[in-house]
Amino acid sequence: MRKIMVLGAGDLGRRVFHELAHATGERHVRLVGRNAEVTLRAANLARFCGLQRGRTPRVDHALTDLTDVARTAEQIAAFRPDVLFLAASYQSWWQISALPEAAFQRLYAANYGPWLPMHLVPTLKAMEAVRMADSEAVVVNASYPDAVHPVLFAVGLSPHLGIGNVANNVPGIRTAAAAQLGRHVADVDVRLVAHHYVSHRLSRRGDSGPARMGLAVLCEGRDVTATVDVPDLLRRLPGEYRRTGGLPGQAMTAASALSVLEPLIDGRDAEVHAPGPGGLVGGYPVAIESGTFRTLLPDGMTEEEAVAINLSGQRHDGISEIRPDGTVVFESASMGVLTEELGYACDVLPLAEAEDRAAEIAERYARYRARVTEQVGVAG
Repeated sequence: MRKIMVLGAGDLGRRVFHELAHATGERHVRLVGRNAEVTLRAANLARFCGLQRGRTPRVDHALTDLTDVARTAEQIAAFRPDVLFLAASYQSWWQISALPEAAFQRLYAANYGPWLPMHLVPTLKAMEAVRMADSEAVVVNASYPDAVHPVLFAVGLSPHLGIGNVANNVPGIRTAAAAQLGRHVADVDVRLVAHHYVSHRLSRRGDSGPARMGLAVLCEGRDVTATVDVPDLLRRLPGEYRRTGGLPGQAMTAASALSVLEPLIDGRDAEVHAPGPGGLVGGYPVAIESGTFRTLLPDGMTEEEAVAINLSGQRHDGISEIRPDGTVVFESASMGVLTEELGYACDVLPLAEAEDRAAEIAERYARYRARVTEQVGVAG
């Protein structure tokens, strides 16, 4: 029986846990969260939904707080998962979308890079627990792997693979390409190289903006990119192929997570899209082969060229550089947005300072949210 631990009982963790619990095959799925009531209810919901459908899933739950590395390590060591899915963040990406519209638009202009400590720190603590537990689990991370993984790779603590981001637009691109080619979508595949910045922009603007991306379109395994109108294809993503976003749109991210997790759990080979493989920056097509990973790039593209494409996206996401020791240098324009809105400033972030910076962002953001919400209430 394969064992899967979902570490993090937020919206995404609960969605993925629910789906994993109801799949066929011999599995033991454990949800680990910090809130006893939320985690218990989510585990029972998965169990009872399975019974309602005539299944008897083996699911259970446990409790830990990622700030307690030793306790988390105990949970990992006791369960001994084959696959560990990290779904933990101090501030999920969708939270600023719940702000009043004007405040959301101002913060949205910062892009994602300046918020890095909110995703880096819980992943770091989880990986410290994995090491302390001497776990051999394949670790898959949901929290900004495009940037978190190369930072943690510098200290030997990167998860094996990420999920989401680059993967989230692949179904739409395949669908649009199939329509152009007059083929069934099952005949069409793509190989997309793109950073989080580009992935985020594609679904909203239908282009990569000032950043670079790499795209190959394949039909029955043959590269037909030259016969496809790529700009027109991409423009259709926020048009006729637009999809639900925000918190409800996490269904797409959960599906992207399952596209990676299911082959690992089932022990089968697959071609997927994923960010941060082996600590690389940005997102790539990835081949899963016997539980190992390798990039599966468009024909003629080297890994060095793919990394350069992703570094372009990284800069536009607000990160100038990730140094070999894991120190992060931020783009001044992006950080300037957080300085103006939250009063937060950080030009250079050594890894040792990430936890304090995450606490500072959390405190300043809480005050900001209260202030802008009150202002809208008064104005109303």
